[in-house]
Amino acid sequence: MKNRNTYFLPQKLQNISLVFSKVFGLLVATCLINLLSHTNVQAKEEVAFSKNQTDQIFTLIERYIDNNPEVVLRALEKIQNKEKEEIASEQKRQINQNKELLFSNPTSMILGNPNGKISIVEFFDYQCGYCKKMLRVLIKATKDNPELRVILKEYPILGPISLTAAQASLASLKQNKYKDFHQSLMLMNGRISERAIFKIAKEVGLNIKKLKSDMTDPEIFSMINSTRELGQKLAIRGTPALVINNEIIPGAISLNRLQNLVSKEN
Repeated sequence: MKNRNTYFLPQKLQNISLVFSKVFGLLVATCLINLLSHTNVQAKEEVAFSKNQTDQIFTLIERYIDNNPEVVLRALEKIQNKEKEEIASEQKRQINQNKELLFSNPTSMILGNPNGKISIVEFFDYQCGYCKKMLRVLIKATKDNPELRVILKEYPILGPISLTAAQASLASLKQNKYKDFHQSLMLMNGRISERAIFKIAKEVGLNIKKLKSDMTDPEIFSMINSTRELGQKLAIRGTPALVINNEIIPGAISLNRLQNLVSKEN
């Protein structure tokens, strides 16, 4: 019978932990040596370690970590959790500092009820497959909840075509076709290309010549850059990203989870 206390690790994690153990052991040993070397003992004399004693300390710590690699993983997990907490705390601070840009910017497009009492902000990219899935969830959510207001933030981070799509989408505002163009472009099958962008634009009734002209308007670039700066402040590194209840939710989520999050805000 196998010992229940035996700790099994996947080979990849074992390799990582063994490499990390050398560094981790060095750090621990160094701290321990420094601590002991500067501890004021009863005689108030500094304790100096010889090279041989120092090597023995390193060897003991290294051996312990080699035999107990889970210690390294637990340490890494604590570091990661601390980093996540710090990022979340800073994100909340940035949300509070940028509430007007997030929730009250007159240039932002809105799905659902423009005067709804419940607001969600979505950062999205037209080339993002998960953003396409998220749009379907958001459309369903706005139909189910008449008080829901979804604020759309064009956040082109996946390359030049993403930027072209964002420019075209924002330029479609000047022909009052944003909603139709946005949803058609986001829900199209296949890869987005410049040709596909203008094909869809024509299908929803946009004047292509005017659209192309409006896409070069400095105001369009100003709107995109403003959203990029806002996303950077909020440490948004991928799409979709939702801002709900003073919290940033990364990635696409289910309708059920979205409704649960919204119910907390209501």
